[in-house]
Amino acid sequence: MNSINTSAFHSEEYRIQQRLGVAERIGEQTKGFIRPFMPEQHRAFFCSSPFMVAGVVDSHGHPWAIPLWGEHTNVDDHHYIESPSPTQLSLALSDNVDWLINDTAQLDVNTGSKIALLGLQLSTRRRNRLNGLILHNRGGIIRVQVEQSYGNCPQYIHPRDTLLRDVAPALAASSSTNSNVKAQHAQSNELTKNDALLVAQADTFYIASRHSQFTVDPRHGLDVSHRGGKPGFVKVESNTLLFPDFSGNKFFNTLGNIESDGRVGLCFIDESNGDILFISGEATILWDHPKLMDFAGAERFVQINVHKITRALATYPFEHPIIEHSIHTENTGEW
Repeated sequence: MNSINTSAFHSEEYRIQQRLGVAERIGEQTKGFIRPFMPEQHRAFFCSSPFMVAGVVDSHGHPWAIPLWGEHTNVDDHHYIESPSPTQLSLALSDNVDWLINDTAQLDVNTGSKIALLGLQLSTRRRNRLNGLILHNRGGIIRVQVEQSYGNCPQYIHPRDTLLRDVAPALAASSSTNSNVKAQHAQSNELTKNDALLVAQADTFYIASRHSQFTVDPRHGLDVSHRGGKPGFVKVESNTLLFPDFSGNKFFNTLGNIESDGRVGLCFIDESNGDILFISGEATILWDHPKLMDFAGAERFVQINVHKITRALATYPFEHPIIEHSIHTENTGEW
């Protein structure tokens, strides 16, 4: 248990792999898999994505999972993402995303800040990950330098279409520069009845997590990931959430960060109206739980103590109707 960690994973990720007896195997399997650059296939994939999800911290260091998109006239408009080199992505973001970043969440998107990106193609269930640094941010264009790039397993992603929806127009100006602008979001310290219902009926959400220290080590940064299951796989009890952690690629990026820091940000999309529900909280891994047997494939649970809720109203520009439910979720249980 005291072996030196020379893998692509930070100490807490590695310790979980050791705890579960997979560290040596995963270390061998991932040699050359987690790269400091994007292969050509990944560059093309990112540049063809109608949206991405980012992990970024706010002014207090708390991670947020936040969707990113450009000014689409149709879902095939992918010009907002470019890859000028194998080590860089450039994103020209919608005014609504700029509002989310700067006014709603007050995120740290300054030069040199850590960022995590998740690219998704929901119709094929494909996803790729990228963790890196913000090189440049000006005029709604963020350029990202790659520190880690790798693919991810798709098994709990439900195949979905991506369609444009009507959303509220972008704000005319930033509330940080114009006190007369009223931000279109609601904040509280407790889940409302509508918030709790959205979470309790969800079959998908995104989670951002962070290492306790941001250093020059590319393993010490942010992570953002997809979580999926049967509708109802997240349990809501007052201001506490509980969800099963299913068997995956054994990287334990999210769990390792939770062991390191604990602060997480969750993102739920309200398909009925385009609202985005952001939940900030403190996560704990429950390695044993009496309900584990009721969730096929679950190996542990994650508990979230909710600290802050933000609902951005009628902002998300896409609908994602399910084509079919992932076969991997058929027996994954519900509360």
